[in-house]
Amino acid sequence: MTPTKEDIKKWLKASGMTREELAKKCGVNKRTVDLWLSSARDVPSKSLLVIQRLMQGEDDSLKKIHLPLSEEQWAVVCEAMKGQSFLEFVNTALQNAAKEKEGARKKFTPVEPLPATSFLDQPVPVIGNIAAGALTPGDNIPYHIKTERPVGKWEYVLQVEGKSMEPFIPDGSLVVMRKHTIPPIPKVGTIVEYNDERGVTLKKLGRKKNPETGKMEYVLHPLNPDF
Repeated sequence: MTPTKEDIKKWLKASGMTREELAKKCGVNKRTVDLWLSSARDVPSKSLLVIQRLMQGEDDSLKKIHLPLSEEQWAVVCEAMKGQSFLEFVNTALQNAAKEKEGARKKFTPVEPLPATSFLDQPVPVIGNIAAGALTPGDNIPYHIKTERPVGKWEYVLQVEGKSMEPFIPDGSLVVMRKHTIPPIPKVGTIVEYNDERGVTLKKLGRKKNPETGKMEYVLHPLNPDF
């Protein structure tokens, strides 16, 4: 319970502590303490916390922890303490923080790293590059990488060049593409390779109503909001 001014006066008299000593422990002068106890001026929250700790007999010789909080922030802390001592309040706060961190950790299942040698099992050809931006002619100079995942039927690998699909697909990524045959057009939301006489590009497939014809048409969207 937060002590009143009368509680502090009675405690000073009972403990034999002078106002000069109390002022020193609070980091102020005696005149300031006199003003606290003999006028309508409130005792600052930070100093009241020190006085409360002294009144509860906590050892003042222990190493102090200095918290760079403003008077307004200290007032919020004192309000949240709800009759607890500062140490009890801090202990409760630390326990709650530990429980939250442990709860968050349990939501995720750690993935065991694969042995480095497993990435050298399957030779996979990268057949060329694909732009992540404006339509760009594809670079069809192939090369090979080694990976644990074999390329399946109707699949091929391309290297992305450009930032229009970041952060989902970073510039320089290798993407495994699958030829789409049935139905002839992938469902909306699929990442697709678009190819015409101007070149190729990697985009997200969407649909939009044409304001002139009123018909739904397929459109291509970047994932990067800067594009």
